[in-house]
Amino acid sequence: MELFQLRYFLAVAQFEHVTKAAESLHVAQPAVSQAIRHLEDELDIALFDRENHHITLNGAGKFLQSKLIPIVSSLDRLPEELREATEKQPVIHINLRSASAIITNCIISYQAIHPEVKFKLSQKPDDPTADYFVSAVRSDTELLSSQHVLFQEDFYLAVPVNSKLAANSSIKLEKTSKESYVSLESNRPLRAICDLFCQSIHFTPNIVYESDNPETVRDLIAAGLGVGFWPQYCWQKPSPDQVKLLSINNPDCSRRVIASLPKSSTQNPAIMEFHTYLTDWINKNLLSDQKYRIR
Repeated sequence: MELFQLRYFLAVAQFEHVTKAAESLHVAQPAVSQAIRHLEDELDIALFDRENHHITLNGAGKFLQSKLIPIVSSLDRLPEELREATEKQPVIHINLRSASAIITNCIISYQAIHPEVKFKLSQKPDDPTADYFVSAVRSDTELLSSQHVLFQEDFYLAVPVNSKLAANSSIKLEKTSKESYVSLESNRPLRAICDLFCQSIHFTPNIVYESDNPETVRDLIAAGLGVGFWPQYCWQKPSPDQVKLLSINNPDCSRRVIASLPKSSTQNPAIMEFHTYLTDWINKNLLSDQKYRIR
């Protein structure tokens, strides 16, 4: 098997269309078709089902695809990793699934002191190249020894100031069953935490607007189009003439933002120095900052 054959196969498997795969590879369509035929001949198994000029990845093809994706991805990263290794420049790969604005502000501050350290950020659900992971769990979740709490924050119910709910200082979620909710889309980590809050009391919010953009959610609440969850630190306090934040009495709506460090990362001085800086930075610039305090 040649590497180019495997790349051609992955492209065809992705599109299930030889012409589109060829276009994405910037090669002629016959070359792709020939490479796939030779690969199937060499493996002595069909990788696609063919019918009426249409191709569909079959079971064998799906198995090969699942095996090849991490291998080819690793090969694609190899040149950059070699450059990093020869340059001897410290590189910290962070998988950033929660509190992205807070962590990136800390990185900016850290690099002003340590310009020699390079950061690579990703937000994939699973990133095998990362050596420092930032995510969030409900506050009652038992942590692993590799997980460290960066901070804990409450969630509030944000209501437009012209809502009848704005007369309250606190509320139970079940009392909002008739309210329209504005929310992040279901694939966002913050939304997943809020869904767990609701599930814990068998409550289903009436979500009328969804967005993948936190700023849009905040703007829609401020415009009076619904209520929504508002994290204490990750989103700064709203304008008091547009939105009021109510404490949630039931259920307990709080989460821990955590850093996860694989064992290999704890043996990397650059990563551990940044981790110490990050925890200190959060204590000084977030937890003690009056602009984040909600009364």
